[in-house]
Amino acid sequence: MTTLRSVIAYLATMIRCAGIVYIVVEVVIWRSFYTAAAWHLAAPAVAVAWGAAMIVYLRRYLPSPVVACVDSAVYVALALGAQACVPPAVRDAAFSWLVITMSGQLIVPAWYWYAPGALPVLLALASPLAFWAGAMLQPVTDARTLAGAAILLLVIGLVHGGGRWLLYGRAAAADADLERADQAAREQYAVLCRNIERREHERLVHDTVLNTLTSVARSGGDAVAEVVARCRQDVALMEAALSADDLAPFPARPSGDLRGEVRAVVAGMRDRGLTVHLEADDTVGAAVPAPVVRAISNAVREALSNVAAHAGTGEAWVTVRYLALEGNAEAPWRLLVVIRDRGAGFDRARVDQARLGLRRSIAERTAECGGQASVRSAPGQGTEVTLSWPASGQSDAGQPADRTLARDGLPW
Repeated sequence: MTTLRSVIAYLATMIRCAGIVYIVVEVVIWRSFYTAAAWHLAAPAVAVAWGAAMIVYLRRYLPSPVVACVDSAVYVALALGAQACVPPAVRDAAFSWLVITMSGQLIVPAWYWYAPGALPVLLALASPLAFWAGAMLQPVTDARTLAGAAILLLVIGLVHGGGRWLLYGRAAAADADLERADQAAREQYAVLCRNIERREHERLVHDTVLNTLTSVARSGGDAVAEVVARCRQDVALMEAALSADDLAPFPARPSGDLRGEVRAVVAGMRDRGLTVHLEADDTVGAAVPAPVVRAISNAVREALSNVAAHAGTGEAWVTVRYLALEGNAEAPWRLLVVIRDRGAGFDRARVDQARLGLRRSIAERTAECGGQASVRSAPGQGTEVTLSWPASGQSDAGQPADRTLARDGLPW
């Protein structure tokens, strides 16, 4: 509806401009009539001045009820009193400046959308009736031509009224459909946010409580101090997650410090006895949104936990890099985080399909923030997990990224 109103206002200004030009041209053509008596120019001057004022108004505002009524009143007054300012040879013709100007004016009252349906019709009918009444006050040179001019104004008003009824009805229906679609989208977005929050809590439970309990079961209850420290870390992570006011993919929050978060994760894993070598690009962090920082850092924590629990080695390497992408204006750079080890590795064909760690805690978490995760591993050759943001079709070493993470079972 807003678009239609703007288009009508634009058309009204163009028609008013054409009407002003027509008045000037007709005055020039019949200059002998207008130079014979100066008062003959009064009505054309009023029509030009009012048309120019309406053009300025319509370029800035949509017609209000008062403006539409005043505009119709001005042209009704011209129709009643301006016949004497029209050359007698064209006074009753449909191409006189008065008829042309009034026909261009009808677009405003006919498309007068603020009033009830009857008022635009009355305003549109007022102009041809006023033209007929004003013409009858002067000597009629050709009754048939005069009737044709009045009928022309009437038809133009009815055409505008019919167009208003048809197009505004369709525009209103389109707005209603759009509103329903927008409401449905908002509801779906709310459901999506709740699902993402639920999945993130499930991931945190897996990454913290379940991993700690698994470690306790495997250690047989030894190393109580280490278990207590891990439990404290788990509690801190869960409290931070439960106190967060949003877990949506891209809330309106400032950018986070990726390097700082990754360093904190590495420090925590070192406290658990894992030797982690960190190489971080100093340019990374300033332009990374906070939700992405949270997702990437949690994924790094889970990958390092997997190294400590399953790789059979006490050493890992973490690299954070910032790569410029040529010829991509929308995403001119890409963030890469690589976690690798030289441990036992694994064979994907022999992985238990019920294991959800890498698929849920790394792949899905990275995908939900607009990124992508890939994994490479083979028995005896270690494991390499690559996290990229924004998502890219190529993994870190130039090989196609593993797009089966979300559906194939993976270890941990």
